[in-house]
Amino acid sequence: MKKKYLVRLLLFFISVSAAAQKDQIKAAQNELNNGNPQAALSTLKACEYLITNAKDQDRSDFFNLKGKAFTGLANKNIETAKNLSLAVSAYEELIASEVDSGNLKYAVQAKTAIKEIKDNLEKSANEDSNVNKYADCANKMYYLYQMDKKDTLKLYYAASNFMNAKEYDSALKNFEELKSLNFTGKGIQYFATNKKSKIEELFASANHRDSNIKAGTHEIPRNVMAPSKKIDVYRSLAQIYTEKGNTDNAENYYKKIIDLNPKYIDAYINMAYLKLDKRKALTDEISNLGTSAKDMKIYEELKAKKDLVIKSAVSYLEKGNTIEPKNIEISKMLLNLYRALDMTNEYNALKAKI
Repeated sequence: MKKKYLVRLLLFFISVSAAAQKDQIKAAQNELNNGNPQAALSTLKACEYLITNAKDQDRSDFFNLKGKAFTGLANKNIETAKNLSLAVSAYEELIASEVDSGNLKYAVQAKTAIKEIKDNLEKSANEDSNVNKYADCANKMYYLYQMDKKDTLKLYYAASNFMNAKEYDSALKNFEELKSLNFTGKGIQYFATNKKSKIEELFASANHRDSNIKAGTHEIPRNVMAPSKKIDVYRSLAQIYTEKGNTDNAENYYKKIIDLNPKYIDAYINMAYLKLDKRKALTDEISNLGTSAKDMKIYEELKAKKDLVIKSAVSYLEKGNTIEPKNIEISKMLLNLYRALDMTNEYNALKAKI
């Protein structure tokens, strides 16, 4: 008897919960119909914990409303990219739920909505990039990546645009993630010529390029095999760490670049500059010393360190000079450093060549 009573009690609570959930879904629909997507989401959140055990139709209604509500927020220009990303997640949950149950109520509509969201957001991101609105472009590209983690090229575009916007913390986070993913970026690049400006433009995908051609704004499409972007990732990381004053990390990435491409001349020059930055700190320490015996001993130690730093810079510049003997920047730097180290023979030999 007791067991039957507990079963009936449990069924009663399930029935009450299901009815309450239906009421909340209806209330959320009314809020959405009245143009209040935030209120709709708040109402849905209150019954979200029940959704796992809900009926198939109620679960479909819940996720469909959730997707529409997030889209509604985006349409009101409220954290547009973020809310569109959340809308896509809701629609993906809807599709997974309906495929699992076999009751396909909104799945086709959801797939269409996802495609429209992605296409429109990508178009908007490219428009931002074309008018140098780098931060807006970066934000949209980042959320496009969140919608499809396999599309790591979107994360690269996000990182690059954050870099252009000088939002170094966001750029660093994204470039570090690309590095951890062993991103190379090899693939196809999609180009078309803008009919108005006559300038060839790069598109993030074939679909976006082709839609512009169909719309009549672009012509002469062409595809190009893209080279590896790994060096670009390392170079950007080195630049960010240099901006942040972390020269050790910056040096580490320039070394990685040299390992990948021993003829990458800028890496040698930048390594030399980083070494010479360390020389400046040692010079400042030396200038603060007095003339006591203790200070003179410290002076000798610091001078020896300073000379080692300069020699290290010289070694990178000499390698660079071997690759590009006519590079004036390298030659001028080398002449100055040879003079600082009293390397007269080396100075004269280089001076005679330029």
